[in-house]
Amino acid sequence: MASALPENFVRAYLEIEGGKKLDCYFNPTEYSIAKTNTWEAEKVNGKSSPNQKFTSGNPRKLELSLLFDQTFPPFTMSVGEATAMLLDAMEVPSGQNAGAPTAAPPFITFGWGKLKFKGACTSLTCTYKLFTPEGQPLRADVKLSLTQTGEPPKGQNPTTRAQAGFGVHRIKDGDTLPSISYDTYGDATQWRLIAEANGVDNPLHLRRGRSLSIPSIEN
Repeated sequence: MASALPENFVRAYLEIEGGKKLDCYFNPTEYSIAKTNTWEAEKVNGKSSPNQKFTSGNPRKLELSLLFDQTFPPFTMSVGEATAMLLDAMEVPSGQNAGAPTAAPPFITFGWGKLKFKGACTSLTCTYKLFTPEGQPLRADVKLSLTQTGEPPKGQNPTTRAQAGFGVHRIKDGDTLPSISYDTYGDATQWRLIAEANGVDNPLHLRRGRSLSIPSIEN
């Protein structure tokens, strides 16, 4: 099957304030946005269930997991370069004096479709899982947490669901669900949609010659 992007396909990205923009290697399979508020109980002598008084809102928090894998082309930069860029963004820029108002790491924006979430990166973890013989990383799981700054983001609840009828793929030697997903959608992380549509229990073992139904994606 020829490589083709579905209609209206949008690539997710990370943008460092005052720095570079990093197109995500693959769109995330999920992310979460949490919002908490602070309430105080109005203490009244002899009342067992006091009224709650709103005191303040807390910023929204975004939790995001991304796969960086340069074994699936195309990719904008190596895994080592991409993770180094993010890790550097967790540091105070050089030349900033301690105690100065600007002595802080830059904000990071996560964008995908209508969602643009700008915040302070409070946590970043890069777990490297595949390497060249020389020790250069080829694959990494990246997890980051952003705490909102500025106005709340709009359009933070997109939905993605599979629909039958996109096409059929006959398995050949060397096929994997991620590679089939990339050829079909331009996004290897959507392999779970194909697995669910075909009842595949083990994505690492595909029977040659079997036909897989390829679901369409509606954003």
